[in-house]
Amino acid sequence: MNLRIDMPWYCEGVHISGMSRLLSLASHFACALLLGLTLPVQALEPPPVSAAALHAKRVELQPRLRQNAFGEPLQISSRELPDRMEGDVHAELAYSFETATAAFRTPAAVCELLFLHLNVHACKPAESGGVLLTAGPKKTGGAGMTVQMRYTMRTEVDDPGHLRVVLTAPNGPLSTTDYRMVFEAVPIDDGRSFVHFGYAYNFGLVARMAMQAYLATAGRDKIGFTVVGQEADGRPKYVRGERGSLERNVMRYYLALLAHCRERGGTPDERMQARLRAWFALTERYAAQLHEYELDDYMREKQRDLAAQAAGK
Repeated sequence: MNLRIDMPWYCEGVHISGMSRLLSLASHFACALLLGLTLPVQALEPPPVSAAALHAKRVELQPRLRQNAFGEPLQISSRELPDRMEGDVHAELAYSFETATAAFRTPAAVCELLFLHLNVHACKPAESGGVLLTAGPKKTGGAGMTVQMRYTMRTEVDDPGHLRVVLTAPNGPLSTTDYRMVFEAVPIDDGRSFVHFGYAYNFGLVARMAMQAYLATAGRDKIGFTVVGQEADGRPKYVRGERGSLERNVMRYYLALLAHCRERGGTPDERMQARLRAWFALTERYAAQLHEYELDDYMREKQRDLAAQAAGK
């Protein structure tokens, strides 16, 4: 049997002959979970619950915010536990608190941010007050699968000096559970903010097997952002595997926040088009980890997604 599966993000179409059930699970898992299509989220460590705690975190991270390979005040951390994957981004943004938090004030605004991701094909506010996300392979016109997940959205803190929003989903594909996304921000001064974006999910045996099978095939050459050593030629050696995919995912959503902050003028359609282009340009700054295809292909796919969403498909 010959089967072609269009994988998302970093694993384009893969042609496999005589595919086993395990690799089939791996492809589905990679589409729906490993690459962040379902946005699993929680903090790497017990998250700050006060503005003072988040300000203290900024002070603690100053050495890494000032000296890193990103060329901006940004810190990515990730951790793989026996049955859980966790990741965090902390960053200083050159945008006011009001601008930085606008993307997480309402479910509609959250969807505008999430839609920038190349694997998110639709997002709309749910009747429950959360969001309903549709995600799948980046080639929407080809063979593959899509996954829908409903996230509950809860604003835990909304003060003039601190916003904290949490999105949760109890279950995901295969044996995954406890999806959690956290966004919080505090002002640094009138024109700058400090933000924390965290995510995590639990996984069982089936999900673990599928993930390992995927990473042993189509995902084996992909890298993340954390430097874990040095290659033989002296170049940095970057994290791979499950942590690598986690870091690529969190970076893509962090860049979506930057694009959302950067492009705020014009009509809703003009704003969306500008944000799509801005997001793609930002991802190309980290092409070794994030490049998948060209701008024209990305824009073409997104126009198709927008048209389908407008038609109610």
